[in-house]
Amino acid sequence: MQTPDNFNGEQSGGLCWNCGEAVSAGDNYCKKCGKGQGSKVPWQYKHWGVIALTLLGLGPFSLFYIWRSPVISRKAKIAYTGAIFLLTWFVINSIYSLWNSVQAMLGGTQLGGL
Repeated sequence: MQTPDNFNGEQSGGLCWNCGEAVSAGDNYCKKCGKGQGSKVPWQYKHWGVIALTLLGLGPFSLFYIWRSPVISRKAKIAYTGAIFLLTWFVINSIYSLWNSVQAMLGGTQLGGL
């Protein structure tokens, strides 16, 4: 096993962020624990990528990327999930209120009266 003292990031892949085992430069996953390596993770699995996907249109569907991310901690995943549920509730509630307002202005019935 490679130690941080003799670690040379240029020639070897470094250490697994999960188990600390040596990882070759070309490996995307640790051979010991099977976890993906954080520096090689696509942008949509990183913190800023998840936030961008959520705000730019995926909304609650970005939970897929959050829970599959190898670089986001479990506590952060739970926090992101709660925030996304609150944001989704707010957006749906706002759209529902807007719909009822438009229906009232047009003289139609409320959504519940259909």
